[in-house]
Amino acid sequence: MIKVKIPNPIEDRNEPTFRPLFFVKDKLRDYSIDITDSDDFDYMFVGMNEFIDKQKSLEESVEMGLENLSKISGDYFLFDGSDSTSLMGAYEVFIQSKAIYLLKNQKLFTREEYLKPYAFNKYFFGTGSDLDLSYDIPENVWDRIKFTGFNLGYLLPHYKDFQQINSNKTVDVCAIFKAEHPYCEDHKVRNDVYYTEHRRGLWENLEPLKNKYNMLTERMPFQEYVRNLWNSKICLSPFGMGELCFRDFEAIQFGTIILKPSQSKVDSIPNIMFDDVTYIPCKYDWSDLEEKIDYILTNFDELNEKILTNIRSMFKEKYTYENLCMYYYSLFSELEGVEAE
Repeated sequence: MIKVKIPNPIEDRNEPTFRPLFFVKDKLRDYSIDITDSDDFDYMFVGMNEFIDKQKSLEESVEMGLENLSKISGDYFLFDGSDSTSLMGAYEVFIQSKAIYLLKNQKLFTREEYLKPYAFNKYFFGTGSDLDLSYDIPENVWDRIKFTGFNLGYLLPHYKDFQQINSNKTVDVCAIFKAEHPYCEDHKVRNDVYYTEHRRGLWENLEPLKNKYNMLTERMPFQEYVRNLWNSKICLSPFGMGELCFRDFEAIQFGTIILKPSQSKVDSIPNIMFDDVTYIPCKYDWSDLEEKIDYILTNFDELNEKILTNIRSMFKEKYTYENLCMYYYSLFSELEGVEAE
């Protein structure tokens, strides 16, 4: 039995980071993995709250993280539970620490894709910030950047309660989302402007289309929102601070076609976002928005069945507790000196 300790599992960002593992805590024992509170452990899973502080400058955050990690006696993995493919703050600590692996919910498909600097190391934010970051990742380091085996789709188990697909929808587009982010900084550099620019750009592209489509844009109580989502043909889902968002999984649950910027650069386990197979992609700057809406509405009867069947089938197949447990069983089995039972 491999004993794993998670320090401060419910503190700040550690809680959503490790929540899926506590969902399967009892089941993991069937795979020879025991999450323990004891100081008698084989490996420690260290959450980002212990080694990243986005209230500090990047340099100060890295220094804090390395100091905290230096106090650990034993083998440990680092968990970056952020919602994007960015390596900011985690990579700097990882390469200077004794961590076996750095685990992320999602990352770019190849290490070469990290060579170009982007604001906060988020390719979708573009360039021009005071914190444009890139990473020249050696192959042997890249091989130690693993997946957590989960992402937002695991955080709320009720997402699997699929509602019957509505074949008589009366709303063309559900475009209900927060357009502006309040003032926010990462490592003392303002980042909310990139979030707001993207989402405000969507509003600007939607405004001249309001007379063309039956569209919902006003925020409403959650139960009213999901009823309207079920009755909508299209769910517009902009990026936020990361590429995936809870809205994507709400659309899956209530049977609405997702239209969002392409996630073709994003790799994850599980991964169910495939262009024109499980959702309809558009450009990040929304320049083809009207074209993509027209395409969906013109071919709605066909797409409503095909797209939703595809994404729900993949969700049911890939988002299972058995798969998550098996992922960690395999991860430990790859380590030298660990024998699979």
